[in-house]
Amino acid sequence: MAKFVVIGAGVVGVASAWQLCQAGHEVVLVDRNGGPCFGASLKNGAQLSYSYCDALASPGLFARIPAIITGRDPAFRVRLQADPEFFLWGLRFIRNATPAAFRRNTSALLAIASATERLLRDLLAEFPLSFDYAAPGKLVLCEDMAALAAAQRQSAAKRKLGIESEVLARSEAEAIEPALGTYAYPFVGAIYTPKDAVGRPSRFCEGLVAALSARYGLRTRYCSEARRILKRNGGVSGVVFTNSETERCDGVVVATGYDTTLLGRKGRFGAIWPVQGYSLTVPASPGAIRVSVTDPKRRMVFTPLGNSIRIAGIADVGPRRFYFDQTRYETLRQSAAGAFPGTLDLARAEGWSDARPCTPSSRPLIGRGDARGLYLNLGHGAFGWTLGLGSAERLAGLIAEDRS
Repeated sequence: MAKFVVIGAGVVGVASAWQLCQAGHEVVLVDRNGGPCFGASLKNGAQLSYSYCDALASPGLFARIPAIITGRDPAFRVRLQADPEFFLWGLRFIRNATPAAFRRNTSALLAIASATERLLRDLLAEFPLSFDYAAPGKLVLCEDMAALAAAQRQSAAKRKLGIESEVLARSEAEAIEPALGTYAYPFVGAIYTPKDAVGRPSRFCEGLVAALSARYGLRTRYCSEARRILKRNGGVSGVVFTNSETERCDGVVVATGYDTTLLGRKGRFGAIWPVQGYSLTVPASPGAIRVSVTDPKRRMVFTPLGNSIRIAGIADVGPRRFYFDQTRYETLRQSAAGAFPGTLDLARAEGWSDARPCTPSSRPLIGRGDARGLYLNLGHGAFGWTLGLGSAERLAGLIAEDRS
């Protein structure tokens, strides 16, 4: 079998390492941080949205572009950049907002998510990891009757794909999640997807890395930044790190989220752009939600995680280099406070921010690079946690095909 270096120890990189270890390869997992899952999935929304991973570019979002561009949409902001790659990504994004493209992209995401659901069952049977995993289902709120009608069409389409999805009146949603009786923002009904789950990606990655190290001899190199991928005779031969050390190998998997530096600009120009999001985590109070709740209008998710509630949201498209913006965090914080007034202990909130690696279509880049033995598994947007295992299985299939 071959030796692979997996660059990036987020959910996708760890999942890729798992698949490669299972296939019998020698695997080295590399990350510039001090451990696994320090990037976009560290404190994300924590929802495993098997039934509801809709593409970001959609006809509904397209209709909101004037408000987004002018800053009148509090949940979604675009800061125009004098960068040709930014404009190319934006044009491709708009092209993917047509009804046909949205349906096509969402269907592709749901297929990968379904694979993750299956694979997670298998993985947990092999490794009983502890990461606040639960499968309480999810309620996606519909603000008005027009949204409810669209939800009816959407659920009907998903049921044709074998996905459990039911449209409920508000009273039925409140029967499933009584905490919604105090929800202050308007909604007339909800989509209910009973199979959707939750869990902490960081603890999942920590546990899986430890299990792979013990069972398969997975080796980790943390605090190591890959600088260059070595190639010889048309194939990968190693990875050079910033301290000039070289890790010789037969193959490389690039799972670096939105950072495509190692790939160069050729062929990847405008393929991925960071979309920044925020989250806050608060202690769970008596009467707190037990079922995941998503408010699409305000781009907020509420996730029960053990003894806490994770609230995540905001989608800011702007500079490639981003920073924690206290004003934007406060927007999310105030929106959360307004949703469940008086029931969230926001004085004890833990704030966090990072960027989701988004492609214009929301479909991740899973495939071969420009050299033999070079593979890509990146650009999963807001769904890295939901798509991670499924995309790793697809990548492992390509690798097995190439080595057969």
